[in-house]
Amino acid sequence: MLAQEKVYQMIEELNRGQEEEKHIDMEDVHETFEDPSAIKANISVDDVCCKKQKGSGRKKGSPPKEKREMVYNTVAHIQDKESKTYTLNTSTVSQMMTIVLAFLLSNGLLSKPGSLVFFTDGARDLRSAIQNTFRFIPFKIILDWFHLEKKCKDLLSMAIKGKQVKNQTLTCVLAWLWLGKVDRAVKVLSDVKEDTLKNATERDNLIKYLSRNQDCIPCYALRKKLGLRVSSNAVEKANDLVVSNRQKHNGMSWSTDGSTSLATLTTVQRNGEDRNWLLKRDIRFTFDAGTQKPAA
Repeated sequence: MLAQEKVYQMIEELNRGQEEEKHIDMEDVHETFEDPSAIKANISVDDVCCKKQKGSGRKKGSPPKEKREMVYNTVAHIQDKESKTYTLNTSTVSQMMTIVLAFLLSNGLLSKPGSLVFFTDGARDLRSAIQNTFRFIPFKIILDWFHLEKKCKDLLSMAIKGKQVKNQTLTCVLAWLWLGKVDRAVKVLSDVKEDTLKNATERDNLIKYLSRNQDCIPCYALRKKLGLRVSSNAVEKANDLVVSNRQKHNGMSWSTDGSTSLATLTTVQRNGEDRNWLLKRDIRFTFDAGTQKPAA
């Protein structure tokens, strides 16, 4: 973990010149801060979807068009303290946790000192899967800032009428969340005047989302100041490379097996494992797989 003296120093620098209510108080910071030079791994996990193939064509006189079904892939991006990376793909979250655990064990990462940090979008099934799989070892879950910001924007767009009020509320909420002050952000949402709401349910959904994920919402400002990650943008890029760039084009639809199989082949190539697999049907399952020559 980072030395407490360094954390205190960064807090003092952040508080300097700020109004008192926006000061960061060490007593209110409910997390420890990992040393980026001594982590086990940073693991970003996210779901990505594409359109599912229809089982059969629509017949004459059939019911009105229903909401389109989707095919989901779960993508994980693993990074060690030396910034080496490996990408994984599965069809379900539960499968992904098993594969992530296998990768960490295979590469001896769990036995190394340091922190194991997960970055997620706050989905309940993902959080539950992490907790159930890694309950035997200390780990940390951080709600990715990118997803948190997008969630606030999307729900407030549906909740509040009037662009000016919506933008003012969003700016205020994000400012408190950036400081890790979830209670203050919730108060801003609770105080929104009823006559400015077009859908109070969506406002309440955002409050529930923030309350449910409160223990995963850190002081992003302090993490940024300490040089620590606040976002899982690495897995967002992996989503694009593994699934979206190939499978999310107009007119495309996929079977579950077809989508996952193509995404897995793309992942094999991205990890530099394609030569190992084509020549020896072997996956080395290690960060530097692409630099190793296949066994003779």
